[in-house]
Amino acid sequence: MNKYGYNAQNWSYIKNELLKVDKFLKREIVIYLIGGSAMSDYGIKDATKDIDVLFENQYDCGDFFNSITELGYETSEQYFPPVIQMEATFFVYKNDEIWIDLFVENVMGKFELTESIKNRSVKTNLSTKKLNVSCLDKNDIFLFKSITPRERDEDDLILLLTRSEIDFNIIHEEINSQSTKYKVLKNEFNNKMKKLEKKGYRVEYVK
Repeated sequence: MNKYGYNAQNWSYIKNELLKVDKFLKREIVIYLIGGSAMSDYGIKDATKDIDVLFENQYDCGDFFNSITELGYETSEQYFPPVIQMEATFFVYKNDEIWIDLFVENVMGKFELTESIKNRSVKTNLSTKKLNVSCLDKNDIFLFKSITPRERDEDDLILLLTRSEIDFNIIHEEINSQSTKYKVLKNEFNNKMKKLEKKGYRVEYVK
């Protein structure tokens, strides 16, 4: 790996990697792209330094992990700070190309894959046989990006605000629904909104 662990890649690269994974799968699985890779598919972001993938269960995650290692992805005993901060179930990388963070059911113990989030997700047009790929709705990506500790995710929040339509009502409803279980969710979201507001962007706090 290089000094920073990975390079930024565009949607074409990500799509080709997922098509390769599909060939190694032995059964159908579902994955949700939840960060910069989904933003790239939407055309909001040109490239991403990692692929954040959320799974409904550990079995789908395990099968995806086994398949992607067939493509030359590896795990490492040493991770640099932005990777450690994400607290994923698995981190895998491919040479100097890209990192993939794999999460099962929830992200960092703060936010989970609810039925409402699944229902809002958008299926990609990838021509795969066993790998069913959906992107989180832009509002749910905004929520995800608002609770991560990575400083560069603030740049993605700004891209989402300026290059797409964000519905804070949807986000607030999801936060209120999940906040009884994930008590830090509301505070972390509001703290991130305060940072964006100081930069001059219009945001709405959750009450």
